[in-house]
Amino acid sequence: MRVYMKSLLKENSKLPWEKNFVLEVAEEELPSVSIVIPIYNAGSFLEKTLRSLMCNDLTNVELILMDGGSSDDTMDIVEHYKDIFSHVQSRKDKGQSDAINKGYEIATGDILYWLNGDDIILPNTLNTVRRYFKHNDCDVLVGNAFMTEIDFKPINHFIFSEEKLQFSYLLDYAKNHLIQPSVFFTRKAWDTAGPLDINDHYAMDADLFIGMAKNFKLHHINLDIAYSVYHEECKTRGARAESITSLALVQAKHGGLAEAKATLNILVDLYRQQEKELNEVPDGVKTKALAAKLASLENHVAQQRELCLQADLKAHP
Repeated sequence: MRVYMKSLLKENSKLPWEKNFVLEVAEEELPSVSIVIPIYNAGSFLEKTLRSLMCNDLTNVELILMDGGSSDDTMDIVEHYKDIFSHVQSRKDKGQSDAINKGYEIATGDILYWLNGDDIILPNTLNTVRRYFKHNDCDVLVGNAFMTEIDFKPINHFIFSEEKLQFSYLLDYAKNHLIQPSVFFTRKAWDTAGPLDINDHYAMDADLFIGMAKNFKLHHINLDIAYSVYHEECKTRGARAESITSLALVQAKHGGLAEAKATLNILVDLYRQQEKELNEVPDGVKTKALAAKLASLENHVAQQRELCLQADLKAHP
């Protein structure tokens, strides 16, 4: 398979570079790739994600789509592009981590990768990634990436280096995090650091990548690989307290107790910010809503401090 650019279902799904796009044909004997696409009710963006994949030569690239039983038009989009997939599953699962784990159970590629249904892989990047794995002794490869708004307006450009990929650096993941759709790895790395924790819905990629950095050298390729699209429906955007507490537990798990406590201080700052908001508004429904939110956040802070204290006691009996 070289390219399979089909007609658009939604006119607004056309990517900015499609008009003048020229496919770079993959040479023979490049390592194979398995890409898991975990989705649920992704109809508003999924077509863009799939078309971004088709702006790469998909020869010896296995696309495994794992849908959690969507109720929107997701599966209509999947049906339209069905010929690009090696495997499609649509049934209720236990969340994103569960979908990715099950996808990798059936994956056969030399290189593993996942692309969420609201992210973008940039044109002709897969060939460069595959060449790197072919010519280097590499188990984990990290490229550069953009975080963007939903219209692809850049928010931040993440440029990594080998120094930024050390275990000790990544342990402070709240400050020094990777961008998930710019990370590729081998089955060996996955078997060592995976699978993902299906009970963690927010920091499972941090857990995986910190675990990989503990056991492998993370290589850097100076190539923009992906757009990580940040929008209103992002899990971490709407559940910041939950994502912060999940990350702190991951850091403590990998021995970063000081880093976990620093991450929890972000939660404390959130609490203080919301407490200030509560004090500035008049009595009424808004006050009650903020009070409830504040109480929930206070509970998060107390619980996570206790968990970190327990982890500290285990590490220093």
